[in-house]
Amino acid sequence: MSLAWNTRGLLHTEPSVDSVERTSIEYHFLSWRELYDKSILTADRYSSGAAQWVVQGGGTEGLYTVTVVSRPYYSLPQELCLAFDCFTQAVSKITPGGEMVYTGPPIERVALEFLALLSVFAREPLMPLGLRRVGNTPIAETPRYHYPPRGDRASTPPPFGINSPEFISLVKGFAQAREDVERAILAAAQFYQSGLSLIVFDPSVAYTSLVSAIECLAGYHCRDQSFEFDEVDKFRGARHILEQIVRLPQAETLVAEMKAEMLRVEHLIRKKFVSFFVEFVTDEFWQVPDELYTYSTVFPEITTENFETCLKRAYDARSRFVHGGTPFPSYVEFGLRKKCPVGVVHEVAELRGRSRFVPPLAWFERLTHTVIIEYMRQLLAPELVHAQKERRAEKNHLLEVLEGLPPNAQDSLTRLVHWTARFLPLAVINPHAPNKDWADSNETVRILKEADIIDGEGEGLEGSSWLKNREVGEAVGEFVFGVEANPFRGNELLLPRNYVLESDENAA
Repeated sequence: MSLAWNTRGLLHTEPSVDSVERTSIEYHFLSWRELYDKSILTADRYSSGAAQWVVQGGGTEGLYTVTVVSRPYYSLPQELCLAFDCFTQAVSKITPGGEMVYTGPPIERVALEFLALLSVFAREPLMPLGLRRVGNTPIAETPRYHYPPRGDRASTPPPFGINSPEFISLVKGFAQAREDVERAILAAAQFYQSGLSLIVFDPSVAYTSLVSAIECLAGYHCRDQSFEFDEVDKFRGARHILEQIVRLPQAETLVAEMKAEMLRVEHLIRKKFVSFFVEFVTDEFWQVPDELYTYSTVFPEITTENFETCLKRAYDARSRFVHGGTPFPSYVEFGLRKKCPVGVVHEVAELRGRSRFVPPLAWFERLTHTVIIEYMRQLLAPELVHAQKERRAEKNHLLEVLEGLPPNAQDSLTRLVHWTARFLPLAVINPHAPNKDWADSNETVRILKEADIIDGEGEGLEGSSWLKNREVGEAVGEFVFGVEANPFRGNELLLPRNYVLESDENAA
C-alpha cells in the first residue's frame, strides 16, 4: 500500500523513512465534475480565488493538496494538480537469477491510490494525466491513454464540496490502519472508481465492479461471521435430502458433521454482501434524495422492507453475468443518460407493482458510495462518527424545540426561513433580515433568540436577525420544507457554528 506507507512517512510514524530522500511531486488528473473545498468560508469562491482549492492537506504535516489549475475554475473538465512529497523506497525481490533491488519513489502508485480514494468521495472517476513536476524539474508527460470526452449524462452533476479536514482525517486513519484493512479499503475504492468509469461503456461490467467493491469489504469485515445452516438460501435444495438421511439409524451425527463441513467450505459471500449493506447503510440514504440521478419516480420504491431482497437480486445478476455471460437487465441503465433504447423503457414499465427486482445501476452506485464512506468513517476516523452523532442529537433536540414554539413564533420563523432561502444560490453569506419583515412582535424575536434559533442586532422589530448558524439552518429548513426538500441541507450560506466574528473577538 504505497499511499499508506508514504503517508506514514509524512506523519513521521514510519521508521524506515526517517533518513530517506523525499521528492516534491505534482501529478495532474481530470474531473468531469466541479470539485472544490467546502471547508473554506467565502461568499463567492470564484471571485475570491478559493475555488482553486479542492483538498488542503499542507499545514504543519505537509500532506497532500489538490488544486484546480485550469481556468475558469468551473469549466469542465477541471484539470487538477495533486501535490505531495514522495519518499524513496527500496524493494528487494528474490528471483531465480538472484536478488534484485528496486530503488525510487513510488510516485505513480501513491498518486493512483490517492485518486481512487478521492473518486469515492466525489462520485466521479478521476482520470490520471501523469506527472507534471518532479522536484524542481517540470515534466510534460504524455498520458498512456487519451481519455475520450465524458459520455452522455442525464444531467451535469452539481458542484461537489469536499470537506478537507474530514478527508485528510480519513487519509491519516488509512495510513495507521492494519495492512489487511488497507488492502480491503483500497481494493474497494479501485473497484468503485473502475465501475464509475465503465458506466458509459458497459452497464453490466460497471455493475459488476460495484458489486466487487462491496465484496472486498464484506469478505474482510464479515470474515468471522457465522451462519446457521437453515439460514443459508444456497443450501435450501439440500435440506430435504438431509431431512431424509437424518431419519436413518445413527445418522444424526453424520448429518450434523455434513452441515458443518458444508458451512466450512462455503464462503457465503452473498449473505455477507447483504449483511454488510444492512449494517452500514445510513439513515440519510433513505431520507435524502439522490443529487445526481432522478430514478425514484420511475422505478418501484426500494424500502427497508424489500431492501435485502433487491440486494440478493443484484448479487445473483452479477453471478449470472460473471459465471454464465448473462448480462444485467437492460433497464438498470435507465436514468444514466439523456437517451436510452426503446426496449429499456418497455422493461421499466414491466417493473410496475413489483417489489423484487435488480435495482437500477444509479441507485446501486449511490448505495455503494454511501456504505464505503460510512465504513471508512467508522473504521478509520471514529471521531468523525462521534461528531456526526452529536450533530444529529443536537438537530433532533432543536426540532423538538421548534415543535414546542407558540404557533405565532413558528409562523414568523417560517417567514424568516423563506426570506433567507432566497439567497442560497447567490454570492451572499449570513444575510440579515429586518425584523419588521418577518416577525410579528418583539416577543417573538425574544423567544427565538432565547431558544438559540436566531441571532441579531438591535432591539425588537427595529433590529435585524439571522438564522444562528449552518446547523440551525439545516434543522429549521427540515422543519419548514421537510427532509427531502430541505434547501438548507449542507448549505454554505450561513456561518459555521464555531465561527467567531471579528467584532465578537474584539468585544471579548
